[in-house]
Amino acid sequence: MKSKKIFLATAVLYFGAFEAQQSQYFIEKENYRFDLAENLYQTKIYNASQYEYARQYFYNQNLSKSRKEAAQFFDNVIGVILQKNHAEEGLTAFMKEYPNSAYFAQANLPLADYYLAKKDFEKALETLKKVNQYQLSEEENTQYILKLGYAKFMTGDSKGATEALEEAYKTAEGSQKSDIAYMLGHLYYANRQNDKAFHYFDSIKDQDKYSKLVRPYYVQLYYNEKNYDKAISEGNALLNENISDSYKAEVHKIIGESYFMKKDYNGAYPHLKDYLAVQQNPSENDLYEMGFVAAQLKKYDEAVSYYNQLINSHSALAQNAYYQLGNAYLAVGKKQEALSAFRSSYQMDYDAKVKKLAHEQYAKLGYDIGNPFENPSVVIQNYINKNPNDANIAEMRSLLVKSYLYSGNYKETLNAIDRLQNSSPDIDKVDQEVSYLLGTEEFNKGNYDEAERYFLRSLEFNINKEFHNRALYWVAQVYYQKGNYPSAIVRYEKLLSESFPEKQQLPYDLGYAYFKSKKFDQAATYFKQYLNNPKTEFKNDAELRLADIYYANNDLNQAIAIYDKNEDATDYTLYQKAMAFGFKGDTQAKISNLKNLLSKYPGSEYYDDAQYEIGTAYAAQDDYADSNDFFGKVIKTSSDKDLVANASIYRAQNYIDQNQNDKALSELKSLGEQYKNTAYAEKIVQAAKPLFTKSGDVSGYESFARNIGINVDAAEIDEINLSTAKQYFSKKDYKSAITYYEKYLTQNPTGEGLYQAKYELGESYYQTKNTTKALLVLQEIANVQNDYQDDAQTRLAQIYIAQGDSSEARKYLETLKNSSNVNIRNYANVELMKSYADEKNFSQAEKLADAVIANNKNSSAVIETAKVIKARSLMNSGKDKEAQTAFTSLEKSSNISVAAEALYAKAYYQNKGKAFKSSNETIFKLANNYASEEYWGAKALVLMAKNYVGLKDNYQASYTCDQIIENYKDFPEIVAEAKEVKKTIKK
Repeated sequence: MKSKKIFLATAVLYFGAFEAQQSQYFIEKENYRFDLAENLYQTKIYNASQYEYARQYFYNQNLSKSRKEAAQFFDNVIGVILQKNHAEEGLTAFMKEYPNSAYFAQANLPLADYYLAKKDFEKALETLKKVNQYQLSEEENTQYILKLGYAKFMTGDSKGATEALEEAYKTAEGSQKSDIAYMLGHLYYANRQNDKAFHYFDSIKDQDKYSKLVRPYYVQLYYNEKNYDKAISEGNALLNENISDSYKAEVHKIIGESYFMKKDYNGAYPHLKDYLAVQQNPSENDLYEMGFVAAQLKKYDEAVSYYNQLINSHSALAQNAYYQLGNAYLAVGKKQEALSAFRSSYQMDYDAKVKKLAHEQYAKLGYDIGNPFENPSVVIQNYINKNPNDANIAEMRSLLVKSYLYSGNYKETLNAIDRLQNSSPDIDKVDQEVSYLLGTEEFNKGNYDEAERYFLRSLEFNINKEFHNRALYWVAQVYYQKGNYPSAIVRYEKLLSESFPEKQQLPYDLGYAYFKSKKFDQAATYFKQYLNNPKTEFKNDAELRLADIYYANNDLNQAIAIYDKNEDATDYTLYQKAMAFGFKGDTQAKISNLKNLLSKYPGSEYYDDAQYEIGTAYAAQDDYADSNDFFGKVIKTSSDKDLVANASIYRAQNYIDQNQNDKALSELKSLGEQYKNTAYAEKIVQAAKPLFTKSGDVSGYESFARNIGINVDAAEIDEINLSTAKQYFSKKDYKSAITYYEKYLTQNPTGEGLYQAKYELGESYYQTKNTTKALLVLQEIANVQNDYQDDAQTRLAQIYIAQGDSSEARKYLETLKNSSNVNIRNYANVELMKSYADEKNFSQAEKLADAVIANNKNSSAVIETAKVIKARSLMNSGKDKEAQTAFTSLEKSSNISVAAEALYAKAYYQNKGKAFKSSNETIFKLANNYASEEYWGAKALVLMAKNYVGLKDNYQASYTCDQIIENYKDFPEIVAEAKEVKKTIKK
């Protein structure tokens, strides 16, 4: 702690009070008036003496040359002594006129007095150094040394001043000796030579002139000597004296600091406060000291007020003050403010010990309440990196694991665990559970390989039995999704005797796994078991799958019985039931059920298929008129290009079966022109073949086929190439498949299976990541009507989406949203919804989102995405109440990005409703639970700054804006918003 010096004005001596003694240079008396002038000078009657000298110089014509020189000299010297105008210039002129004058030595002392009186200490010192001490009397020498000491003191040469005054003190007497003692006491006090200061002050402390002047010195000297009790007692006694306010303030400070050094904070408090009360610009040390004392007395709000006055300072003291400010905030429960204070202290590098303490508090507090400025986990990791051998490093590493865990950053939780030197049962339990949670997170995203890796890691532990069983269940689900049904079945069956939350659904999953493996008997067993205790939402589906098994096993009566039971469930049930009747040969029942579907579900996705199947059923009954009537309806009204083409060809075949060959041939030729060089051309050729073969017109058949793009020559080679290509394609050996598809298409570009081959070639290019070629081939398929047009357009859309070319992707998606395939149609809706949302076209995005949400066949992840987009649309449209409801439903999402956005929305509406404190609490919750979501964290910080503005806490508002501007440069639009907010903060 730096002690304050008492600077006293009385340290300045008035040298006009010191009398200079001049030597007597002229002995002989040449005449009375010259002697009179000299006597008057010696007796210091300067005005009269100067008059006589000037009279001699100007009017005495008989004056000798030496006396004339003397008269001029003393005239000028007396002018200097009396400080008359231009006296200094006159004396200087004399020196130039008489450069070797014997009187020069006598001029230095008067001239020095002149400079001292004018406070030109540099010239005074220079002049004094020219004095020849050997020509001075003892008294003159004492005064000379005193003046020399004073001049040195005033020019900053304390050492020289002390030496000179010490010499003068030896020969001085009376009041002059006391004056020198006072000056020496002050000099030694200023140089912190307390013993010598005491020595000189003790010699004059009882003199009336100095008793009051030296008492404040004693208070400070006792403090300097660490004799705090004496400083306190002397100080209190001095306060009872009649002293100036400035003295009184200094004495209060010394008493307060003495109590402070004794750790008597109750004693220190009133004195330090009295001192600060009169300070317009208190020092950093004063503010820190007062804040510390207030904090020790649990006056935390007062301590905060003192520490806060140091916020713009950068020094070791300010660093310590920020740390103490953080502790004071904690003491009054202001954890958010404490976080900022600890961070400020930690970011300074003046005191390594304080920096470490602040860093530790900052890390722990950020973990406790969340940290909107930095990721709490990163802060803890930085502490560990900087203090790897610290005694509490194990605690901090454990805290790091929990920090990642509680922030939802599960991947970093595992990374932190992997960096631990030694594990523990608690950490292993976290490892097991977090690995499981990461597995479910990746599973919900459709990242099955990553999900498998995490589930298998979780299964390395069996600490929490429930998590072990759930990990086993979900890794089985992964294998099911990846089509590895045998591996899924093995794991499902291991769980048959275990208990876990998903147990009720296990028979259902086993039924599906066996169903996909085409092991229908085992599938039926588990579906029947499941139906003994089904979940309501899955009951109908399980029954229908059981019916499908019966259907596949040709146990059509059983299938129909279940379809009958579920007839009111869906249009699918009626359709399957009708198809089962058809396979039984009961075409009339098939027709009846399909017509029932048309009546009951006019908007069904099976509507066109039902009309087509009615047409085939009537044809099977040889009722060609009714058959053609339904085929005509399909051709006229259906948007399914495949059905239209097939219905057209089937109707032409009906004409053949009716022996209307000419009409059939005309129809087929028309279809041939319409579907020339398409996948339907072959069907047309096959449908026309009986007409030509019946008449033996082989060349006509060949010509007909050739005209619509069908080459019947060298079919065997083509078929081999195509068959091989398809074989490799089915095995997902796409690289090999490409070779054979290219051969096939090169040799026979219009052959059978052209569009399938082109599509599968394009798909093979895509799977081998050759998107350039994939685009070229798939665009050919996508631009021509064929069986694979929808699939090609879907894949093209996916490629353009992956490439970020939303414009091209949308061209295909707009077409696909009208597809007859419900899955493709739904995919188009989902991607269009995302595209419009990305472009901020919320009205279009919201319409599509509603359609996606209404389709319960969509995955939960897709539906959640739609809900997010709809919530954003409602917010953008100003529908605050609906938007708040929508975002509230998303706050518990397992997708941390969605949950973070939902919490941001909550904070946004709290801010909008002027619930600033509640909004800040929500923001800290966001920071604590979703620290890895930097974008929403950064946007939330802007809200926090606005909240502090609303709370009139400009420091916190400004500080928060500064942190955004400095730490979130990856989000320029957020930084720009922070800068705008900062402009609104009142200084």
